[in-house]
Parts: sequence; C-alpha cells; structure tokens
Amino acid sequence: MRPVQLELTNFGPYRKEVINFTQFDHAPLFLIGGDTGAGKSTLFDAMTVALFATTSGDRNVEEMRSTFAGPEDDLTKVTFYFQQGNHLYRIERVLQQERAKRGGGTTIQKATASLVIVDKIGGQEIEKLGDKIKEVSDQIEQILGLNAEQFKQIILLPQNDFSRFLKEDSKTKTQILKKIFGTGIFDRFQKSLEERLRQSNKDMEKRQAQLDGHFASQVWSEEELAVLAQTPASEKLARLEELLAQRQESLTEQKSILKDAHEDLAKLQKSLQTAQDLAMIFQELKQAKERYRLEIEEGAQEQAEAKVHLEELQFAQGLQETISSLKQYQKQLLQLEQDFEIAQEELSEKQQAFEGVKAQKEALAAQSKDSLQKEEELETWKEDIIYAQSLVREQEKIKRSRTNYKQLEETYQQASKKIELLNQSLSDLEANRLSLDSLHEAEKLLQSVGYSVDNQLAQDLKEIEDLKQELAKTEKRQQGLSLDIDQAQESLKELEDQLATTLASRRQLMIAQLQAELEDGQPCMVCGSIAHPKVDGTKANEAALKDLMNQVEELQAQKERQVATLSNRQATLSEVESKRQDLLDQVAKVKLTLEKHYQELKEQVKGQFDFDFAEDYEADCGQTLLRKVEQYYQELHKRFDKEEADRLHYTDELAKAQEKSIDLAKAYQEAKAALDQAKERLKELQEAHQELESVEVYQERISLAKQELDLYNKQVKENSEAYNQLHADIQGIRGQLESLTKSKENASQETKRLSAELDQSLMAEGALTNDLEQIQLWLLEVNKQAIPKLQAQLTSYQTLKQELKAQIVKGQELIKDQEKPDLGNLTQAVEDCQESYDKQLAQVSVMEQGLKDATATYKAAKTLQDSNQEAFKAHQELSDLVKVVKGENTALTGRLNLEVYVIRQYFQQILDYANANYIGLLTDNRYSFVLSEEGRRARDHFGLDINVYDQLTGSERSVKSLSGGETFIAALAIALSLSEVVQNTSKGAVVEALFIDEGFGSLDKEALTKAIAVLEQIGENRMVGVISHVDDMKEGIAQQLAIIKSHDGSSRIKIVDKG
Repeated sequence: MRPVQLELTNFGPYRKEVINFTQFDHAPLFLIGGDTGAGKSTLFDAMTVALFATTSGDRNVEEMRSTFAGPEDDLTKVTFYFQQGNHLYRIERVLQQERAKRGGGTTIQKATASLVIVDKIGGQEIEKLGDKIKEVSDQIEQILGLNAEQFKQIILLPQNDFSRFLKEDSKTKTQILKKIFGTGIFDRFQKSLEERLRQSNKDMEKRQAQLDGHFASQVWSEEELAVLAQTPASEKLARLEELLAQRQESLTEQKSILKDAHEDLAKLQKSLQTAQDLAMIFQELKQAKERYRLEIEEGAQEQAEAKVHLEELQFAQGLQETISSLKQYQKQLLQLEQDFEIAQEELSEKQQAFEGVKAQKEALAAQSKDSLQKEEELETWKEDIIYAQSLVREQEKIKRSRTNYKQLEETYQQASKKIELLNQSLSDLEANRLSLDSLHEAEKLLQSVGYSVDNQLAQDLKEIEDLKQELAKTEKRQQGLSLDIDQAQESLKELEDQLATTLASRRQLMIAQLQAELEDGQPCMVCGSIAHPKVDGTKANEAALKDLMNQVEELQAQKERQVATLSNRQATLSEVESKRQDLLDQVAKVKLTLEKHYQELKEQVKGQFDFDFAEDYEADCGQTLLRKVEQYYQELHKRFDKEEADRLHYTDELAKAQEKSIDLAKAYQEAKAALDQAKERLKELQEAHQELESVEVYQERISLAKQELDLYNKQVKENSEAYNQLHADIQGIRGQLESLTKSKENASQETKRLSAELDQSLMAEGALTNDLEQIQLWLLEVNKQAIPKLQAQLTSYQTLKQELKAQIVKGQELIKDQEKPDLGNLTQAVEDCQESYDKQLAQVSVMEQGLKDATATYKAAKTLQDSNQEAFKAHQELSDLVKVVKGENTALTGRLNLEVYVIRQYFQQILDYANANYIGLLTDNRYSFVLSEEGRRARDHFGLDINVYDQLTGSERSVKSLSGGETFIAALAIALSLSEVVQNTSKGAVVEALFIDEGFGSLDKEALTKAIAVLEQIGENRMVGVISHVDDMKEGIAQQLAIIKSHDGSSRIKIVDKG
C-alpha cells in the first residue's frame, strides 16, 4: 500500500486540507513537523479511520470531528487515495456525527463508507467495490492483507506504540505474522491432509471390514469359521486355499456316491414298471372274475326264469307263437347266417390285427433295453444340462463382465484422454502463458513511463515553460530598461548641454566679475599676471551671476541624479541581462535534462514496446505513449487474468478428471477382477466337464428322449390295451361263432320242426291260408310285447358270459406261475431311493454352489487384500505426511505444526535481516537479535520471544531490559526488517510505506544520524515519513510537511522544501 492523497474535511484541527503524497515520491524521507497539538498524529488517525474506521491511538472515531465545526457545517469526512498493485483506490468515510436538520434542530448522521477503483485522482470510477461499512472493511483487509492492528504495527507506528510488536508475546506475534505472510494456506493444507487422512482411515476400516466380512462370510461353515477365527490374519488366505481344496475333495466323493445312487434308482424304477404291468393283469383278471360272478353266476337264476317265462309265452301263444317262432327262426336263421359271415370276417380281421399287435408287442419288448438306456441317457443329460446351464450362466456373466469391463475401459480411456488433453492444455497454456514477471515488467514499464511522463518530463516541460515565461518577463524588462537608459542618457545629455551653457554663462559673468576686481599692478588671482590688457571696466551683474550659480548647482544635482539613475538602470539592466543569460542557461540545461529524460524514456521503452518517437519531446507525445503503454499493460493484465482463469479452470477440471479416473480405475480393476473370476470359474467348469455341449443341444436331446420315451410308453400301453382287447375280441368272436353255429343248427331244426308243426296245425285247423305274412300280421302284436324283450335279454346274457369266460382264460394264461407283486413295497422303495437320490443331488448342488461361492469369496478376499496392501502403503505415506505437518515428526519440525514452523522461519528471516542490515549499523555492532533460550527450545509452542546479544558483556538478555533509546532502535530495526522481508517474499501484504510517530527524542545525536541514514536508505524504495520534535531531525530532513496552528484552533498544512 502506497499513500497517494489524503483529503480532510472538519477532521480534527483541519477544516479542509489536501495532502498529495506524490510530492514526496523523490524524497527518501520526509518530516511531519509542527507544534504540540497542531495535529501531526491526526494525519495518521485520518489514514487509519479511512482504511479501518478506527484511530491510530486511543481516541474514538466519533471524537475526530473538529471542535470548531457546528452541526450546520460540512460533514466530517476523510477521502484517501492509495496505490495497491496495479490499481488506484479511493476510500471515503463519513463519520457518525450530529448535523442540522432543515426544519431546525439536529439529527444524527450515520456513518457511511465507500470503496472504488479510479483511473486517477478525482477521475472516473472504474469499479465499485463496496458501499457498506462492513463490506468496505472486509474489502480493505482483503486488498491490504492486514487488519487495523497489523497496519499500525507494520506500516503505521503510532505514539507510545512503536515497540509494541517487539514486546508482544509469541502467540500475538504469530497471529500477526500469519496474516502478513499469508501462511493460512499451510493451515488449510494441514486441515486438508487431516481430512484426507480421516477419509483414508475410514477407507482402511471399510477395507478391513470388507476383508473381515470375506473371512466371516456365511459361505463358510461353522467349523471353517472356527478354524479361520483361530488363524492369524496373515495366514487366513492360505487357510482359505486349504478349505477350498477340502471342499473340492468332498464334492468329488459326493458325486461318486450320487452316480451309484442313480444306478440303483434306475434299476428299482424298471422293476416297479414290470411289477405295475403284472399288477394290472392281476387287477383286470380280478375285475373279470368279479363281473362274471356278479353278472353271470348271480344272474343265472334270473335268466333261467326268463327262459321259462318265454317258454310259457310261446306255449300259450299256440299257433300264433309257432308262426311267430317260425318266422322268427327263419329270420333268425337268416340273421345268424349273416352274423356268422360278419363274425367270420371280423374274426379274420381281429386275428390279423392281433398278429400285428403281437408282433409290435414283441418288438416293443425288444426295445425295452433301448428304452432303459434312453432313460439312463436322459438322466445323464439332465445332470449335464445343470452343468451346461451353469456354464451358460458363467458365459453370460463373462459376457456381462466383459461388456462392463469394456465400457469401463472405454470410459477410463476417455477419462485418461481427457486428463491427457487437460495436461496438454495446461502445458500449452504454461508454454505460451504470459509470465507474472512479464506482467510485472509491463507494470514496471507503465510505472516507469508514468513517472517519466507525469513527473520527470512533465516537470522538465513545466520548468522550461516557467523559465521561458520568466525569460519573456526578463527580456520585456530588459527592453524597458534599455529604453529607460536611452531616455536617461538623452536627458543627461540635455542636462549636460544645459549645464555647459549655464557654466559658460557663469564663467563669463565670473570673468567679468574678476575683471572688474583687477587693479593695475596687482597680480591676477587666476594667472598671476600684473598686466590686464582686456579689462574693459565693465561691472559684473552679481544677481545674474548668483542666479546662474544656482542654476549650475541645480543642473549639477539633476545631472548627478540622472547619472545615478542611469547607473542604477544600467546596473539593473546588467543584472537583468545576467538573469536572462542565467535563464537561457537554465533553459538549455533543463532542455538537456529533458533530452536526457527523453532518451531515458526511449531506452526504457526500447525493446519492450514499439512506439514512434518524435525528434523532440512534447507533452502530447508523452501522454500518447503513456496511454498506449497503459493500454498495453491492461491488455497484458487481461491476458494474464484470462490465462490464470484458464489455468485454474484446467486445474480444476484436471483434478475432477483425475478423481474420476481414480474411481474409474478402481471400478475398472474390480470389473477386471470379476471378469477374471468368471473366466476362472468357466475354465474350471470346462475342465471339469470337457465333454459338455450347449444347453440347447441337451434340451433338444432331453426333449427328443422324452418324446421317444413317452411315445414308447404310449405305444407299450396302447399295444398292451390293443393286445388285450383284440385277444378278448377274438375269444368273444370265436365264442360268438360257436354260439352262432349252434344257434343256426338250433334255428334250422326249429324251423323245420315248426314248419312241420305249423303245416300239421294249419292242416288240422283247416286254415284257409298258410301265408305266413298274413299270419305274422295277426301275431305282430304278440311279438311286439314280452317275447322279443326276453329273447334279447337271454341272447345278451349268453354273449356276455362267453366274453367274460374268454377274458378270464386269457388272464389266467398271462399270470400262470406268477405271484401278485407287492406294489406298495416296490413303490416305497423307489420313492425312498428317489428321495435319497434327490437329497444327494441337492447336496451336490449345494456343495457345488458353496464351492463356487467360497471360491468367489476367496478370490475377492485375495484381490481386496492385494488392493489393501497398496492402499495401506498410500495411507501410511499420508499418515507420515500428516505427522510432519502436525509437528508429530520431531526429526523434521520438532513438535511444531507446519504453519507455526513456517512462521518461525519467517520470523528468523526477520531477525537475520535485522542483524544483517539494521541493528548492527544502529548500535555500532554492539547488539544482535537472537531467539530467547525458551524460543530456541520451543517444540510445542510458538517460541517467538526475542533477546539481544550484547557484544560488550558477551551475554544475551531480554529486549525488555533495553533502555528507552535502545528499545526504540531495536523496535525500529525489527519493524524495518519485517517490512523488508514482507516486501521480498511478496507472498503477504505489499508494504510500500512506513510512518513513524515520535520516538526519536530518546536517541543521542550519533544514533539519530544513523537512524536517519537507515530511513533514507529505505526511502529509496518506498515512502518513509516521520513525526518528530527533535531539532536535528528538522534540520537533517529537507522535505517537510509543516502543520501550522491558527488562532481559532484550526490547523493548515504547508509543504516546505529546505533543499
């Protein structure tokens, strides 16, 4: 911060004053002087009030309104222009005060504040930074990098507070230095690392929990968990390998047992099927016998009764019945012959069909072996399809894992490419980026050109113009004096001529008077001659002579005066001519200076900025150059800001991309591990079942096999049913043929008998006709009644009886020499065997799945443990780093955290700089600064207490033991060194000014001379102002700001140059 201009209105003793500090830009040191109470320290109060709304001392801000200012007067206001970096800032504060109201009375004017960036003093506003008191105060602290207390200790050292920083405790010094040097970044860095460590701890705990979860997973049995619980952590993976091997061995044994159980089950199922077929025959035989008993034996009595009843009806009918019987027998005989032919044809067909069914049955019996083999193959394929489906699932899993893997790989590659592009962009940006040094060079060029144009060259031009104006005045005066001298010379000549005439007249009158007084023989009073030849005796006119004498005296006096005037004017002219020549010399000298400064300006710009310089310097040329350089600097600054914004953008994007890349890499590794795991499982399945084919093949085979078996079983069943049915049909037809043959014989005999009887009866009755048709019509009503019904019943009974007998005979032939099978025991045995097989199959499946899950868990544990080792290494490195920055690594920083360690290093630099540059010079190398013994031993606190080493005594002691003058010298050395170190590091506040309020009175003359020399040396690079009443200070400092008190209590400011 460099003060530029301070404007005060009714502030302290000042009514309205303006101090332009740029007047002291070329002075290494300036003094602020004035009587006690004139308001010297008030200037410092004004600066601190403007910047921080507080005074430099103990006074309240509200007390700073001038005592002579009433409510109706102008408001108390401070306007302060200051330079910080590339910007000129204007801050304005109006204090809280009482002011007059329009309608009478007073009111309280609230305090206000505003902060803007301007282009020049009194110029246009470039940017508004704040118009609220807190907002302005926050902005000021951010811009300056200092708060009020730090400002007073570093830049503004007020009365009675000069040695405060020197004697502050370590903690307070640390807070001040922390703010000045901007070491908060180290604290934020430490907090960031600690947060990362906390996250890393959580991650490690999470990783360990995941690993412990694998070791305590439910895939392990209680016995295995018990073994793992007693196994050291470092050996658990090896133990898992042993457990997996044991599981694989148990699975192999169980599969062998399962195969034997399957063979036993197939045999039992075959036996059961045979038994079921035999049982069906026994059942059908039993049903036929039962039906024969129920319908034939138990119905025989009913049928006999029906026969008797029929015979009775037939006998009762007499002739009618005989005719009906005859007709019936004739019809029956015809029908029997037809039925016989039909039965023979049907028998022939049934026998042919029976032979085909029999041949098919034999063929099916021959195929039973193939059927059993097909069933075995079916069971084998059912097992194989389980493994094939597992294989397909694994392949699908691999496919999904590979897709996920490829997607992650592509995303990771894209992220890597983005990082590469961002890195390339950053590299390109850094390669082509405008460096801060270039911007500083441009800023220096702008400041240099501005200083040259606005100060040096402008001053040169102003001096030349002032000298030319003075020269013009001098030449004008010279001309006036020359004219006056000419006139004076003419007047003098006129006086001399008049005086000569008057003297000649007086001489004649005197001669006449002498002649009148001559006497013959008497010597002449003039020539001594006694001869007087020309005396004519004329009497002299004494009155005229006296008058002429008076005229001569008057003319001689006028001549003397004119000569004196002419002499004075000539002397004045000589002085004016001398002054004119001096002015001409000064103009020439200033022109040479102007030319020199112009050449220096050209040299400054040369090689940095292209500009078409005129032959001779003019103000417009300089302002044009200054505008172009300022434009050039602004363009560079915009470019720098843009490139910095781009760099921050790229850096932020790069950090995000790297974080995303890390997450992707982790997901990528996990996907790769999952893919490798699936591949390994697939490989194991393929190796264990190399003969496996696709699920579709097995499904097709099983489907075809089931169809074939279903078809075979259906054929066997249908064949068996057809065989039995045809056998029964043939037996029935044979019985029917026998019955038909007998019926035919009986019907033929009966027809013959009845015909004979009918003939005899008809003859005996003397019938008129023997036409049976007519007789039949007569007997129709009888035939429609009970006789047909009884006849049908007896016929059906006989047919059923024959069929059942045939079926019973067939069944007895089939079960000949065989016992009825015990289906219950066989079925139970099959069910038990099936249940046992299912259990063993389920156990194998469970064991396989368990082995699969256990293998996956093992691989996941192994992958995680391998990953944990890398993560633990990074975690340990982070932990070690945190220990260093927290001061827990005593080998590097003792027990100091990183920020305090850095602050101590800065403080040591301050002491070293003070020892190297100031304290020795100020004390004739008697004193040097050292950290106190407690500070040197400090490992867990701030340790910034200071001692001085005294060369005279060869010992060190506290700075608190120094005398008043020595304390001032030590505090001055520390304050100056602090400013220099801050300036040199350029990482904290930028210090471009130093103000010291009193304190020099405690120094002797020699120490004061040294102090002034040191301050002037510092003033070469920054503004240094001091307040002092010491006379030697007043005499030794040329540039002074004098505070002059007025009789009304106000003060005014005057710039004094004693150079």
